[in-house]
Amino acid sequence: MKHATEYVIEEVEKFLNGTGGAYDWDDFTSIPIRDPHLNSIRIECAELRESYPPTSDDGYCGHEGLDRLREILDGLKKNK
Repeated sequence: MKHATEYVIEEVEKFLNGTGGAYDWDDFTSIPIRDPHLNSIRIECAELRESYPPTSDDGYCGHEGLDRLREILDGLKKNK
């Protein structure tokens, strides 16, 4: 569980910082995680574009979606 939590933290941080590889975010959002709680986070991340549409053509999601990602990241760090 700890390893999976650290993986999710790392992927969200890389996405927010813009330091991930070209396919890291797609891999993260596409591949299920065994832990149900972490998998629900993965699914929410995958749906950010629909929940919080981007305000520009090159964005993944809107500002509210990025704020939500930061909330998710903070929660994961507090509970690891």
